[in-house]
Amino acid sequence: MTPRILVFLALGCPALFAQVPGSTAVIAASGLSLTRTEFEQLLAGDPRYQSALGQPAAKRALGNEFGQAFALEAEARRRKLDHSAAVQLNIRNYTQQLLAHELLLTLRSEYLANEAVLTRHYDENRLSFAQPHVRQILVRTPGAKLAPRPGAPELAIEEARAKAQALRARLAAGADFAALAKAESDDLASRDNGGDVGFVARGSTGADFEAAAYSLPVGELSELVQTESGFHLLRVEERQPMPFAAVRALIANELAHREIDAIIQNGFKLNDDYFAP
Repeated sequence: MTPRILVFLALGCPALFAQVPGSTAVIAASGLSLTRTEFEQLLAGDPRYQSALGQPAAKRALGNEFGQAFALEAEARRRKLDHSAAVQLNIRNYTQQLLAHELLLTLRSEYLANEAVLTRHYDENRLSFAQPHVRQILVRTPGAKLAPRPGAPELAIEEARAKAQALRARLAAGADFAALAKAESDDLASRDNGGDVGFVARGSTGADFEAAAYSLPVGELSELVQTESGFHLLRVEERQPMPFAAVRALIANELAHREIDAIIQNGFKLNDDYFAP
């Protein structure tokens, strides 16, 4: 490559000269500053910010946003507002929340790096990671977000409960689940398929529905499961094992939350004189 071409490329790429060292302050306000490395680390967790870093106008807009916050912080510190006991308590509260979140992320990362623990947990709990294939009958309750079934009366919550219990009695006595779902279920998405919801992935439904679906033995009829949509009757048709790779992150998250729960369970003590039952 000739020197002339090198000069041309350099002149055509002003961004090459716009870079500053990572330790250089890019935002400053009354003694407070943020280096280029710190600024980019703060934005690293948000993909919208990452894309903005490649657009000069968007990056400058972000700089202005941070600069405004720095200016206000500097003025508040000049007035010694950060010395206030009430402000210190609020800072402590925010710090606790931030550290609790970071602890969870750290535990999750540690479990993701521990293949032996993840594999052992998977091998010992394979059934809990098998997706259930579910049929349901839903009796809608007032205030449910799903649309009401055309022509179906609006039932008060106790009326809905009574109807669901009566439907369960019919199923327990031998009524065909699919036929009853087509005739009575208020779930428009599954009723024409005989209540067939398909395979239920973890996190795809409400917690109570998921807990019932994953704990119910194949072929058995559930008790009434109440959610914000109404009263559900469930039956698991089959379970489909999930490969380890598909649930690896889920296991790490579950184990991290278990450790968080254990830390909370044994990690503090209340003054019983003050916090009397």
